[in-house]
Amino acid sequence: MMVIAMFCVVTGSVYAADKIIQTSIEKVTTKLDKNGNEYVQIIIKEGRELNGVKYKTDVVVMCFGSTADAAKDLKVGDPLKAVVAENEYRGRLNYNLVAVIQ
Repeated sequence: MMVIAMFCVVTGSVYAADKIIQTSIEKVTTKLDKNGNEYVQIIIKEGRELNGVKYKTDVVVMCFGSTADAAKDLKVGDPLKAVVAENEYRGRLNYNLVAVIQ
């Protein structure tokens, strides 16, 4: 019985709310997926705090489909204000672009 309860907790889905980010772009890369579709990776810096230590870390913003089209023209140093969905990939926070705010 304990195994079943632990399995439910481990495999349960958690949905994060969308959020707005406002920062500048560190890097923009356009790539092709395995089907030949373009997608865009945007790298931004975000401040964090761990046990009282403040630091900045790189965070990836992934752009697919119509959001990739909107992100293609962005350049390093451009300001980015956007609605994003939080995700975790291999233990690291990243975002999927939902919409660019003009």
